[in-house]
Amino acid sequence: MKKDIKYYELNPSQEVVKLQCKYTLHKRVINIITSMSTNDELDFKLMEKAFNLVVERNDCLRIYFAKHNGKLMQYFRDKVVFENIPVQKFSSQEEFDCFINKIKVKPIEYMKGKVIEPYFIVTHDNKYMVLFKLCHLILDVYGINVIYKDLFEVYDALKNNKELPAAPGSFEEIVKKDLIRKNDKVLYEKHREFFTNLLNNRPEPYYSGLHGSNHKLWQKRLAKKNRTMKMFFIKNDTEGFALPINSETTKRVMQYCKDTGVSPANFLMYTCNLTTSIMNDKIENILPLELSNCRGTITEKKCAGTKVQSIGCYTTFDYNKSFIDNFKAYCDQQVQIYKHIGFADMDFEMLVHKTYNSSFLGTYYSVTYSFIPFTCPAGTEFRVYSNGKCALPAYIAQLYDVDKNEITMVYDIQTQIMNGQDVEKFHNNYLKVINLVIDNPEISLNDIKL
Repeated sequence: MKKDIKYYELNPSQEVVKLQCKYTLHKRVINIITSMSTNDELDFKLMEKAFNLVVERNDCLRIYFAKHNGKLMQYFRDKVVFENIPVQKFSSQEEFDCFINKIKVKPIEYMKGKVIEPYFIVTHDNKYMVLFKLCHLILDVYGINVIYKDLFEVYDALKNNKELPAAPGSFEEIVKKDLIRKNDKVLYEKHREFFTNLLNNRPEPYYSGLHGSNHKLWQKRLAKKNRTMKMFFIKNDTEGFALPINSETTKRVMQYCKDTGVSPANFLMYTCNLTTSIMNDKIENILPLELSNCRGTITEKKCAGTKVQSIGCYTTFDYNKSFIDNFKAYCDQQVQIYKHIGFADMDFEMLVHKTYNSSFLGTYYSVTYSFIPFTCPAGTEFRVYSNGKCALPAYIAQLYDVDKNEITMVYDIQTQIMNGQDVEKFHNNYLKVINLVIDNPEISLNDIKL
Protein backbone atom coordinates (compact mmCIF):
# COMPACT_ATOMS: atom_id res chain seq x y z
CA MET A 1 0.00 0.00 0.00
CA LYS A 2 1.16 3.51 -0.76
CA LYS A 3 2.33 5.67 2.08
CA ASP A 4 0.69 8.98 3.01
CA ILE A 5 -2.66 7.83 1.64
CA LYS A 6 -5.74 7.41 3.81
CA TYR A 7 -7.16 3.92 3.29
CA TYR A 8 -10.64 2.87 4.35
CA GLU A 9 -12.34 -0.48 4.79
CA LEU A 10 -15.44 -1.12 2.69
CA ASN A 11 -18.64 0.19 4.19
CA PRO A 12 -21.45 -2.36 4.87
CA SER A 13 -23.10 -1.70 1.50
CA GLN A 14 -19.86 -2.32 -0.37
CA GLU A 15 -19.29 -5.51 1.61
CA VAL A 16 -22.54 -6.94 0.19
CA VAL A 17 -21.40 -6.20 -3.37
CA LYS A 18 -18.08 -7.88 -2.68
CA LEU A 19 -19.86 -10.97 -1.39
CA GLN A 20 -22.02 -11.12 -4.53
CA CYS A 21 -18.84 -11.30 -6.60
CA LYS A 22 -17.29 -13.92 -4.35
CA TYR A 23 -20.18 -16.36 -4.29
CA THR A 24 -21.79 -16.12 -7.74
CA LEU A 25 -18.78 -17.23 -9.83
CA HIS A 26 -19.67 -14.44 -12.27
CA LYS A 27 -17.69 -11.33 -11.45
CA ARG A 28 -19.75 -9.24 -13.84
CA VAL A 29 -22.56 -9.07 -11.26
CA ILE A 30 -20.60 -6.03 -10.14
CA ASN A 31 -21.45 -4.20 -13.39
CA ILE A 32 -24.20 -1.60 -13.43
CA ILE A 33 -25.15 -0.27 -16.85
CA THR A 34 -27.41 2.77 -17.14
CA SER A 35 -28.08 5.60 -19.57
CA MET A 36 -29.58 9.06 -19.73
CA SER A 37 -30.87 10.13 -23.14
CA THR A 38 -32.42 13.24 -24.65
CA ASN A 39 -33.89 14.35 -27.97
CA ASP A 40 -31.77 17.51 -27.83
CA GLU A 41 -28.43 17.46 -29.61
CA LEU A 42 -25.48 17.24 -27.22
CA ASP A 43 -22.04 18.73 -27.79
CA PHE A 44 -19.99 15.71 -26.75
CA LYS A 45 -16.75 17.68 -26.48
CA LEU A 46 -18.43 19.96 -23.99
CA MET A 47 -20.04 16.94 -22.31
CA GLU A 48 -16.58 15.41 -21.84
CA LYS A 49 -15.46 18.59 -20.08
CA ALA A 50 -18.60 18.48 -17.95
CA PHE A 51 -17.98 14.84 -17.07
CA ASN A 52 -14.45 15.57 -15.87
CA LEU A 53 -15.82 18.34 -13.67
CA VAL A 54 -18.33 15.85 -12.27
CA VAL A 55 -15.45 13.48 -11.46
CA GLU A 56 -13.81 16.34 -9.54
CA ARG A 57 -17.06 17.11 -7.71
CA ASN A 58 -18.01 13.50 -6.82
CA ASP A 59 -15.22 11.72 -4.97
CA CYS A 60 -16.85 8.27 -5.34
CA LEU A 61 -15.76 8.38 -9.01
CA ARG A 62 -12.15 8.68 -7.86
CA ILE A 63 -12.06 5.62 -5.60
CA TYR A 64 -9.14 3.22 -6.02
CA PHE A 65 -9.28 -0.31 -4.60
CA ALA A 66 -6.26 -2.22 -3.29
CA LYS A 67 -5.64 -5.32 -1.20
CA HIS A 68 -3.81 -5.10 2.11
CA ASN A 69 -3.12 -8.24 4.15
CA GLY A 70 -5.75 -10.04 2.08
CA LYS A 71 -8.36 -7.38 2.77
CA LEU A 72 -9.94 -5.15 0.14
CA MET A 73 -9.36 -1.48 0.98
CA GLN A 74 -10.10 1.80 -0.80
CA TYR A 75 -8.79 5.32 -1.01
CA PHE A 76 -9.91 8.51 -2.74
CA ARG A 77 -7.63 9.81 -5.48
CA ASP A 78 -7.05 13.54 -5.82
CA LYS A 79 -7.46 13.63 -9.58
CA VAL A 80 -8.74 11.38 -12.36
CA VAL A 81 -9.01 12.66 -15.95
CA PHE A 82 -10.97 11.09 -18.81
CA GLU A 83 -9.84 11.92 -22.33
CA ASN A 84 -11.35 10.99 -25.70
CA ILE A 85 -14.49 9.40 -24.31
CA PRO A 86 -15.72 7.18 -27.18
CA VAL A 87 -18.65 8.34 -29.28
CA GLN A 88 -20.75 5.54 -30.76
CA LYS A 89 -23.36 5.89 -33.51
CA PHE A 90 -25.89 3.13 -34.17
CA SER A 91 -28.08 2.63 -37.21
CA SER A 92 -30.55 0.20 -35.59
CA GLN A 93 -31.86 -0.97 -32.24
CA GLU A 94 -30.34 -4.40 -32.90
CA GLU A 95 -26.91 -2.82 -33.35
CA PHE A 96 -27.28 -0.97 -30.05
CA ASP A 97 -28.43 -4.15 -28.28
CA CYS A 98 -25.34 -5.97 -29.59
CA PHE A 99 -23.19 -3.21 -28.13
CA ILE A 100 -24.86 -3.57 -24.72
CA ASN A 101 -24.43 -7.34 -24.84
CA LYS A 102 -20.76 -6.91 -25.67
CA ILE A 103 -19.84 -4.48 -22.90
CA LYS A 104 -21.88 -6.18 -20.17
CA VAL A 105 -20.13 -9.56 -20.32
CA LYS A 106 -16.75 -8.27 -19.18
CA PRO A 107 -16.48 -7.39 -15.48
CA ILE A 108 -15.32 -3.85 -14.91
CA GLU A 109 -11.66 -3.90 -13.83
CA TYR A 110 -12.03 -2.11 -10.52
CA MET A 111 -8.81 -3.62 -9.13
CA LYS A 112 -6.95 -1.83 -11.92
CA GLY A 113 -8.39 1.57 -11.11
CA LYS A 114 -11.20 1.50 -13.66
CA VAL A 115 -14.43 2.11 -11.74
CA ILE A 116 -16.50 3.78 -14.47
CA GLU A 117 -16.58 3.53 -18.27
CA PRO A 118 -18.43 6.45 -19.91
CA TYR A 119 -19.77 6.31 -23.47
CA PHE A 120 -21.40 8.99 -25.63
CA ILE A 121 -23.98 7.62 -28.05
CA VAL A 122 -26.21 8.70 -30.92
CA THR A 123 -29.00 6.16 -31.25
CA HIS A 124 -30.71 4.96 -34.41
CA ASP A 125 -33.69 7.24 -33.67
CA ASN A 126 -31.43 10.30 -33.21
CA LYS A 127 -31.43 10.45 -29.43
CA TYR A 128 -28.29 11.67 -27.70
CA MET A 129 -27.23 9.44 -24.86
CA VAL A 130 -24.69 9.29 -22.04
CA LEU A 131 -24.15 5.69 -20.96
CA PHE A 132 -22.20 4.47 -17.93
CA LYS A 133 -20.84 1.04 -17.21
CA LEU A 134 -19.65 1.27 -13.65
CA CYS A 135 -18.65 -0.65 -10.56
CA HIS A 136 -21.36 -1.29 -7.97
CA LEU A 137 -18.69 -0.87 -5.26
CA ILE A 138 -18.65 2.87 -5.95
CA LEU A 139 -22.27 3.61 -6.86
CA ASP A 140 -25.80 2.28 -6.42
CA VAL A 141 -28.73 3.20 -8.67
CA TYR A 142 -29.82 6.09 -6.42
CA GLY A 143 -26.25 7.43 -6.48
CA ILE A 144 -26.11 7.08 -10.25
CA ASN A 145 -29.09 9.41 -10.53
CA VAL A 146 -27.17 11.95 -8.41
CA ILE A 147 -24.29 11.71 -10.91
CA TYR A 148 -26.51 12.12 -14.00
CA LYS A 149 -28.34 15.06 -12.46
CA ASP A 150 -25.04 16.74 -11.63
CA LEU A 151 -23.66 16.00 -15.11
CA PHE A 152 -26.56 17.53 -17.02
CA GLU A 153 -26.70 20.56 -14.71
CA VAL A 154 -22.95 21.15 -15.11
CA TYR A 155 -23.25 20.71 -18.89
CA ASP A 156 -26.08 23.25 -18.98
CA ALA A 157 -24.02 25.71 -16.91
CA LEU A 158 -21.02 25.38 -19.25
CA LYS A 159 -23.16 25.66 -22.37
CA ASN A 160 -24.99 28.76 -21.19
CA ASN A 161 -22.13 30.43 -19.25
CA LYS A 162 -23.97 30.08 -15.97
CA GLU A 163 -22.62 29.54 -12.47
CA LEU A 164 -21.99 25.92 -11.64
CA PRO A 165 -24.59 24.31 -9.34
CA ALA A 166 -23.64 23.38 -5.79
CA ALA A 167 -21.56 20.20 -5.73
CA PRO A 168 -22.99 16.97 -4.27
CA GLY A 169 -21.72 15.80 -0.88
CA SER A 170 -18.53 13.91 -0.10
CA PHE A 171 -18.81 10.12 -0.13
CA GLU A 172 -15.56 9.89 1.84
CA GLU A 173 -17.28 11.61 4.77
CA ILE A 174 -20.20 9.19 4.46
CA VAL A 175 -17.80 6.21 4.50
CA LYS A 176 -16.16 7.48 7.68
CA LYS A 177 -19.51 7.58 9.48
CA ASP A 178 -20.57 4.21 8.04
CA LEU A 179 -17.40 2.58 9.36
CA ILE A 180 -17.90 3.99 12.86
CA ARG A 181 -21.32 2.30 12.96
CA LYS A 182 -19.98 -0.86 11.33
CA ASN A 183 -17.26 -1.27 13.97
CA ASP A 184 -19.54 -0.57 16.94
CA LYS A 185 -19.55 -4.08 18.47
CA VAL A 186 -22.19 -3.28 21.09
CA LEU A 187 -24.58 -1.98 18.42
CA TYR A 188 -23.81 -4.95 16.19
CA GLU A 189 -24.75 -7.42 18.92
CA LYS A 190 -28.04 -5.58 19.35
CA HIS A 191 -28.68 -6.14 15.65
CA ARG A 192 -27.89 -9.85 16.02
CA GLU A 193 -30.13 -10.20 19.07
CA PHE A 194 -33.04 -8.50 17.29
CA PHE A 195 -32.94 -10.78 14.24
CA THR A 196 -32.32 -13.87 16.35
CA ASN A 197 -35.49 -13.16 18.31
CA LEU A 198 -37.45 -12.24 15.16
CA LEU A 199 -36.62 -15.52 13.41
CA ASN A 200 -36.97 -17.74 16.48
CA ASN A 201 -40.48 -16.41 17.06
CA ARG A 202 -41.66 -17.13 13.50
CA PRO A 203 -42.15 -20.37 11.56
CA GLU A 204 -39.89 -21.35 8.69
CA PRO A 205 -40.84 -19.30 5.61
CA TYR A 206 -41.36 -20.51 2.04
CA TYR A 207 -39.73 -19.43 -1.20
CA SER A 208 -42.44 -17.68 -3.26
CA GLY A 209 -41.37 -16.93 -6.82
CA LEU A 210 -42.81 -14.40 -9.25
CA HIS A 211 -43.60 -17.38 -11.50
CA GLY A 212 -46.26 -18.73 -9.13
CA SER A 213 -46.75 -22.14 -7.56
CA ASN A 214 -47.01 -24.30 -10.69
CA HIS A 215 -43.42 -24.01 -11.88
CA LYS A 216 -41.96 -27.49 -12.37
CA LEU A 217 -38.71 -26.74 -10.53
CA TRP A 218 -40.60 -25.41 -7.52
CA GLN A 219 -43.07 -28.30 -7.57
CA LYS A 220 -40.11 -30.69 -7.58
CA ARG A 221 -38.68 -28.96 -4.52
CA LEU A 222 -42.07 -29.03 -2.76
CA ALA A 223 -42.44 -32.75 -3.46
CA LYS A 224 -39.23 -33.31 -1.51
CA LYS A 225 -40.54 -31.16 1.37
CA ASN A 226 -38.15 -28.31 0.59
CA ARG A 227 -39.18 -24.78 1.48
CA THR A 228 -36.19 -23.23 -0.29
CA MET A 229 -35.38 -22.93 -3.99
CA LYS A 230 -32.08 -24.25 -5.27
CA MET A 231 -29.45 -21.55 -5.78
CA PHE A 232 -28.22 -21.31 -9.38
CA PHE A 233 -24.53 -20.56 -8.94
CA ILE A 234 -23.52 -21.39 -12.51
CA LYS A 235 -26.49 -20.92 -14.83
CA ASN A 236 -27.74 -17.67 -13.39
CA ASP A 237 -28.22 -15.85 -16.70
CA THR A 238 -30.73 -13.02 -16.46
CA GLU A 239 -32.90 -10.94 -18.76
CA GLY A 240 -34.28 -7.50 -18.04
CA PHE A 241 -37.79 -6.16 -18.58
CA ALA A 242 -39.25 -2.71 -17.93
CA LEU A 243 -43.01 -2.40 -17.35
CA PRO A 244 -44.89 0.73 -16.27
CA ILE A 245 -47.15 1.64 -13.41
CA ASN A 246 -48.97 4.40 -15.24
CA SER A 247 -49.30 7.92 -13.93
CA GLU A 248 -52.95 7.48 -12.87
CA THR A 249 -52.18 4.44 -10.70
CA THR A 250 -49.00 6.01 -9.35
CA LYS A 251 -50.93 9.10 -8.30
CA ARG A 252 -53.47 6.88 -6.54
CA VAL A 253 -50.68 5.13 -4.66
CA MET A 254 -49.03 8.38 -3.60
CA GLN A 255 -52.34 9.93 -2.54
CA TYR A 256 -53.25 6.83 -0.52
CA CYS A 257 -49.86 6.91 1.21
CA LYS A 258 -50.25 10.62 1.92
CA ASP A 259 -53.76 10.18 3.32
CA THR A 260 -52.77 7.27 5.56
CA GLY A 261 -49.30 8.51 6.53
CA VAL A 262 -47.50 5.40 5.30
CA SER A 263 -44.32 5.08 3.28
CA PRO A 264 -44.75 4.52 -0.49
CA ALA A 265 -41.79 2.14 -0.32
CA ASN A 266 -43.56 0.07 2.34
CA PHE A 267 -46.87 0.08 0.46
CA LEU A 268 -45.32 -0.93 -2.85
CA MET A 269 -43.14 -3.61 -1.32
CA TYR A 270 -45.95 -5.05 0.79
CA THR A 271 -48.32 -5.28 -2.16
CA CYS A 272 -45.53 -6.98 -4.12
CA ASN A 273 -45.13 -9.47 -1.26
CA LEU A 274 -48.89 -10.02 -1.11
CA THR A 275 -49.08 -10.67 -4.86
CA THR A 276 -46.34 -13.30 -4.76
CA SER A 277 -47.98 -14.92 -1.75
CA ILE A 278 -51.39 -15.17 -3.43
CA MET A 279 -49.81 -16.51 -6.63
CA ASN A 280 -48.10 -19.21 -4.56
CA ASP A 281 -51.29 -20.70 -3.07
CA LYS A 282 -51.53 -18.12 -0.28
CA ILE A 283 -48.27 -18.84 1.50
CA GLU A 284 -48.53 -17.22 4.92
CA ASN A 285 -44.82 -16.68 5.70
CA ILE A 286 -42.25 -15.44 3.19
CA LEU A 287 -38.81 -13.82 3.40
CA PRO A 288 -38.19 -11.25 0.66
CA LEU A 289 -35.20 -8.93 0.59
CA GLU A 290 -35.42 -5.17 0.49
CA LEU A 291 -32.62 -3.02 -0.82
CA SER A 292 -32.88 0.10 1.32
CA ASN A 293 -31.36 3.36 0.08
CA CYS A 294 -29.98 3.97 3.59
CA ARG A 295 -30.18 7.71 3.03
CA GLY A 296 -31.92 9.23 6.01
CA THR A 297 -30.31 12.68 6.10
CA ILE A 298 -30.31 15.52 3.59
CA THR A 299 -26.53 15.19 3.26
CA GLU A 300 -26.83 11.50 2.39
CA LYS A 301 -29.61 12.15 -0.13
CA LYS A 302 -27.43 14.71 -1.92
CA CYS A 303 -24.45 12.36 -2.06
CA ALA A 304 -23.64 9.71 -4.65
CA GLY A 305 -21.74 6.54 -3.71
CA THR A 306 -22.89 3.10 -2.62
CA LYS A 307 -25.21 3.25 0.38
CA VAL A 308 -27.90 0.72 -0.53
CA GLN A 309 -28.06 -2.25 1.83
CA SER A 310 -30.13 -5.42 1.79
CA ILE A 311 -32.31 -6.46 4.68
CA GLY A 312 -34.52 -9.52 5.12
CA CYS A 313 -38.13 -8.43 5.67
CA TYR A 314 -39.94 -11.45 7.09
CA THR A 315 -43.58 -11.03 6.05
CA THR A 316 -46.62 -12.79 7.53
CA PHE A 317 -50.15 -12.80 6.06
CA ASP A 318 -53.32 -13.53 8.00
CA TYR A 319 -55.80 -14.21 5.22
CA ASN A 320 -58.77 -13.97 7.59
CA LYS A 321 -57.95 -10.35 8.34
CA SER A 322 -58.29 -7.23 6.22
CA PHE A 323 -55.60 -5.73 4.05
CA ILE A 324 -55.32 -2.67 6.27
CA ASP A 325 -54.87 -4.75 9.44
CA ASN A 326 -52.17 -6.85 7.78
CA PHE A 327 -50.48 -3.81 6.31
CA LYS A 328 -50.43 -1.93 9.63
CA ALA A 329 -48.75 -4.91 11.30
CA TYR A 330 -46.19 -5.00 8.48
CA CYS A 331 -45.42 -1.28 8.79
CA ASP A 332 -45.01 -1.57 12.57
CA GLN A 333 -42.51 -4.38 12.05
CA GLN A 334 -40.64 -2.42 9.38
CA VAL A 335 -40.10 0.46 11.81
CA GLN A 336 -38.22 -1.96 14.07
CA ILE A 337 -36.36 -3.68 11.23
CA TYR A 338 -35.05 -0.41 9.82
CA LYS A 339 -33.39 0.30 13.16
CA HIS A 340 -31.22 -2.79 12.61
CA ILE A 341 -30.33 -2.41 8.96
CA GLY A 342 -26.63 -2.37 9.83
CA PHE A 343 -26.58 -6.15 10.35
CA ALA A 344 -24.36 -7.74 7.68
CA ASP A 345 -26.14 -9.61 4.91
CA MET A 346 -23.99 -12.73 5.24
CA ASP A 347 -24.45 -12.83 9.02
CA PHE A 348 -28.23 -12.61 8.54
CA GLU A 349 -28.19 -15.45 5.99
CA MET A 350 -26.13 -17.62 8.34
CA LEU A 351 -28.64 -16.87 11.11
CA VAL A 352 -31.54 -17.82 8.84
CA HIS A 353 -30.01 -21.18 7.87
CA LYS A 354 -29.03 -21.93 11.46
CA THR A 355 -32.52 -21.08 12.77
CA TYR A 356 -34.33 -23.28 10.26
CA ASN A 357 -31.63 -25.92 9.80
CA SER A 358 -31.65 -25.34 6.05
CA SER A 359 -28.96 -25.75 3.40
CA PHE A 360 -26.85 -22.85 2.18
CA LEU A 361 -27.48 -24.22 -1.33
CA GLY A 362 -31.10 -23.19 -1.07
CA THR A 363 -32.69 -19.76 -0.74
CA TYR A 364 -35.90 -18.52 0.83
CA TYR A 365 -35.35 -15.26 -1.05
CA SER A 366 -37.42 -15.22 -4.22
CA VAL A 367 -37.09 -11.55 -5.03
CA THR A 368 -35.22 -8.43 -3.99
CA TYR A 369 -37.06 -5.11 -4.03
CA SER A 370 -35.73 -1.60 -4.31
CA PHE A 371 -37.82 1.59 -4.36
CA ILE A 372 -35.82 4.45 -5.87
CA PRO A 373 -37.34 7.95 -6.05
CA PHE A 374 -35.46 10.20 -8.47
CA THR A 375 -35.79 13.25 -10.66
CA CYS A 376 -34.58 13.37 -14.26
CA PRO A 377 -33.23 16.55 -15.80
CA ALA A 378 -35.89 18.15 -18.01
CA GLY A 379 -36.36 16.36 -21.33
CA THR A 380 -34.25 13.32 -20.41
CA GLU A 381 -34.98 9.62 -19.97
CA PHE A 382 -33.23 7.31 -17.51
CA ARG A 383 -32.77 3.61 -18.19
CA VAL A 384 -31.22 0.61 -16.41
CA TYR A 385 -29.91 -2.38 -18.38
CA SER A 386 -29.51 -5.97 -17.22
CA ASN A 387 -25.89 -7.07 -16.78
CA GLY A 388 -26.99 -10.60 -17.65
CA LYS A 389 -26.14 -12.18 -14.29
CA CYS A 390 -27.88 -12.08 -10.92
CA ALA A 391 -27.22 -13.67 -7.55
CA LEU A 392 -30.92 -14.24 -6.78
CA PRO A 393 -33.92 -15.49 -8.81
CA ALA A 394 -35.36 -12.03 -9.37
CA TYR A 395 -34.69 -8.37 -8.69
CA ILE A 396 -37.27 -5.60 -8.96
CA ALA A 397 -36.22 -1.96 -9.04
CA GLN A 398 -39.15 0.43 -8.68
CA LEU A 399 -37.96 3.65 -10.30
CA TYR A 400 -40.24 6.47 -9.19
CA ASP A 401 -39.97 9.56 -11.37
CA VAL A 402 -41.01 12.24 -8.90
CA ASP A 403 -41.64 14.91 -11.55
CA LYS A 404 -43.69 12.74 -13.93
CA ASN A 405 -45.36 10.84 -11.07
CA GLU A 406 -44.72 7.55 -12.84
CA ILE A 407 -43.10 4.32 -11.74
CA THR A 408 -41.11 2.06 -14.03
CA MET A 409 -40.79 -1.50 -12.77
CA VAL A 410 -37.43 -2.89 -13.87
CA TYR A 411 -37.40 -6.68 -13.56
CA ASP A 412 -34.15 -8.65 -13.80
CA ILE A 413 -35.01 -12.35 -13.73
CA GLN A 414 -33.03 -15.57 -13.92
CA THR A 415 -33.96 -17.17 -17.23
CA GLN A 416 -33.48 -20.71 -15.90
CA ILE A 417 -36.58 -20.31 -13.78
CA MET A 418 -38.62 -17.47 -15.32
CA ASN A 419 -39.45 -15.82 -18.63
CA GLY A 420 -41.10 -12.69 -19.97
CA GLN A 421 -44.60 -14.20 -19.75
CA ASP A 422 -44.08 -14.86 -16.04
CA VAL A 423 -43.05 -11.24 -15.53
CA GLU A 424 -46.04 -9.89 -17.45
CA LYS A 425 -48.45 -12.12 -15.53
CA PHE A 426 -46.99 -11.07 -12.18
CA HIS A 427 -47.01 -7.41 -13.18
CA ASN A 428 -50.69 -7.49 -14.19
CA ASN A 429 -51.61 -9.27 -10.95
CA TYR A 430 -49.58 -6.72 -8.98
CA LEU A 431 -51.46 -3.81 -10.55
CA LYS A 432 -54.74 -5.57 -9.80
CA VAL A 433 -53.81 -5.99 -6.12
CA ILE A 434 -52.73 -2.34 -5.82
CA ASN A 435 -56.03 -1.04 -7.18
CA LEU A 436 -58.16 -3.51 -5.19
CA VAL A 437 -56.66 -2.58 -1.83
CA ILE A 438 -56.73 1.16 -2.54
CA ASP A 439 -60.41 0.86 -3.54
CA ASN A 440 -61.20 -1.10 -0.38
CA PRO A 441 -58.50 -1.22 2.33
CA GLU A 442 -60.93 -3.24 4.50
CA ILE A 443 -61.01 -6.10 2.00
CA SER A 444 -60.15 -9.48 3.49
CA LEU A 445 -57.01 -11.01 1.99
CA ASN A 446 -59.11 -14.13 1.32
CA ASP A 447 -61.35 -12.05 -0.95
CA ILE A 448 -58.54 -10.82 -3.22
CA LYS A 449 -58.90 -12.79 -6.46
CA LEU A 450 -56.33 -12.71 -9.24
